[in-house]
Formats: sequence, structure tokens, C-alpha cells
Amino acid sequence: MKLTIREAAALLGCSPRTVRARIARGELPAAKQGGRWQIDREHLPLTEPQRRALQAKADAVREAVEVVLPSRAALRRGDRRRSVLDLDPFRRGVVLLAELRTDSGAPETATALIEDALLCLAEAHHLYAPPQKLDALRRARAALGRSVGLLGLHGDAHLPRVRIIEEELLPVIAGLSRSAERRMHRGRP
Repeated sequence: MKLTIREAAALLGCSPRTVRARIARGELPAAKQGGRWQIDREHLPLTEPQRRALQAKADAVREAVEVVLPSRAALRRGDRRRSVLDLDPFRRGVVLLAELRTDSGAPETATALIEDALLCLAEAHHLYAPPQKLDALRRARAALGRSVGLLGLHGDAHLPRVRIIEEELLPVIAGLSRSAERRMHRGRP
């Protein structure tokens, strides 16, 4: 797989400038294609911990995608997830919302935004047309983004909740949005 300088830098945990310097010194094999450097992924000098972390990240993404968008084979076996209550991010969001409602120090506005985001996610789950689905998902992401800001402004006590939103809810909603966008561009429902 060919990588850009920016992608290689992200995998190596360094800056794009460092990757360019390594290419210039001949430490990292790369070739220009269309005026841009291309680096073979197998040429990246990853340490074993970096490889394990990269594999763990890929496994987590694959798991999240399978939860939200089960494979066609799973669908054929009858594992259809028709209810929004079957979506892990929705269930996790409901638990988070319940925690916030019982926490007297939680900002009410953030609680209302998370509730709104969950309602938008439920709406998107039940919509069929990609443009409307995408709009509902964008509203859910925007509400969650604002709730992250509010929780962050109210102190370190809310950092675990911010992490849940940023690491568990927003990535899945982003994946659903990309799927709706692809369907829209292909002209498919």
C-alpha cells in the first residue's frame, strides 16, 4: 500500500518534515508519483510496539464498523440490526446521558445536547434517503461536538465523558456519515 508523507508521518509518530528528511538522506525508500512522494507501507521502520498499536487500532476500527454496518454475510444469516437500540453508540450514549442527569455538577446544556444528538442518531437510523440521513447524522455530530466543548469547559471531572464521546460516539457517527455520503454520490438509497 502506498502512503503519502503525511500518512507515513502519522504512522511513524513524527512530523512530515522528519519523513522528508529521512527520504532525502536515503533512510526511507520513496518514489515520486505525479509530483508527490509515495512510500510503500512495508518500508516503514515500525517498532514492534508501534506495529501492535497499529494493529490494535485497525482491529478496533474494524469492530466498530461491524457493529454499525454488519457485513452482508451477517445480514444474510438473519443478523439484522433494525432497532436503534441495537446500535452500540446509541446504547453507550444513553448510559452517558443517564450519568450526566444524575451528576449535579454536569452542565444542563451539555446534557440537553447529548439528548439531542441521540435523537438525531435515532432519526438517521430510521431514515432511508441518504441526504436526509446525512443531515441527521451531521446534526448529531454537531450536538456531540458542542457537548464536548461544554464538558471540557466545566473542568477535568468531565474528561472521561469527553473521551467517551470523542473515542466511542463520534467516530461511529463519522463512519455512518461517510457511508451515507458514498451512497449519495453513487445515487443509491
